[in-house]
Amino acid sequence: MNEQQPSIIPLAEPWLPPACAEAVRRQVETTFVGPGSASQNFAVRLAEACEVAAAVPVSSGTVALSIAAQVLGLEPGDEVVVPAYGVISVINAFAVIGLKPRLAEIDASTGCIDPKRLSDAMTANTKAVVYVDFCGSIGPDLDEVAGICAARGVPLIEDAAWALGRGHPGRRGGSFGSIGTVSFSVPKILTTGQGGAVLAHDDAQRDAAIAAADQGDINWRRTNLNNSIGSNLRLSDLAAALGNAGLDQLEERWERKRRAYSILSKHLGERLFRAADGDAAMQHIIFVERPDDVVAQLKSQGILAARQYRPMYHHPPYRGLRDRDFAASEFWFDHSVYLPFGVGLTEEAAERIAMAIDRLNCRFMSARR
Repeated sequence: MNEQQPSIIPLAEPWLPPACAEAVRRQVETTFVGPGSASQNFAVRLAEACEVAAAVPVSSGTVALSIAAQVLGLEPGDEVVVPAYGVISVINAFAVIGLKPRLAEIDASTGCIDPKRLSDAMTANTKAVVYVDFCGSIGPDLDEVAGICAARGVPLIEDAAWALGRGHPGRRGGSFGSIGTVSFSVPKILTTGQGGAVLAHDDAQRDAAIAAADQGDINWRRTNLNNSIGSNLRLSDLAAALGNAGLDQLEERWERKRRAYSILSKHLGERLFRAADGDAAMQHIIFVERPDDVVAQLKSQGILAARQYRPMYHHPPYRGLRDRDFAASEFWFDHSVYLPFGVGLTEEAAERIAMAIDRLNCRFMSARR
């Protein structure tokens, strides 16, 4: 008799309860699926959740970053500082519109830009700095980076892709920078499949973001006259309907994350990565000597862990950006393993992962230095 194979625990399973399907069904029944009232309502509610003046939903978090740079007036050839380690979409968002990326080293203990190393990255030509709230963390380093940027008169773009609704009253993810962005891709706390938003501090930023996402002109649909050049980067009402359902459940979504993280933390202790702000890390990460071996061991048990990111200069288009020592970024690449972390992760699955980690044949490493 064959031994039953363990069920698969995906790396980033979303949580889509029946209310999500019902919201999309109701939107379909209206026969209006293009950007309209649902998207407008989503924008208003997003701004309230993030405690900013306005939100402009767009087709992806990557697009939101590109638009944020354009709203700040950055032009092709301008230099923008981005974290040296992380998801490729961050650096691509700026390079694709002709900006010149420059890398800032991360703090090995947080995964975020290291304020102590930021001056090494900034030059007289730096026109913006991009701070990624890595794993959703809104820690003291963010305030320090914001202070450095303010002192130099350089705008700060806060990529709060992982931090929607996180923080405390008056200081929510996406509200710390000169402009902010969020993402709604599948692994995020709220998903629309793909999608994102620009978080604006005033009407001028809002209107510039709307124009950038809608053919370059905020009024052309009313006047039938387009005064600028742009593209169509808006979020559909179908996606917005799913987003609105997610906003209805935002606190419940965070509670699911915190419960799963708490179980892992209880079992794994110091072996589990901890976000700088003390809240549950959006991604569940351990550091080991031989990450490929650990990924294979977990996969054999139906647990789909991964080696998720790498330093930006490992990617061929950005090889020339390695102009300094990036030891912390290399440490993360060499030793991090991303355990399943989706909002759909159950407490039972978290227990199973924790027990599997305890059985691993490996040497653990520490990112705290």
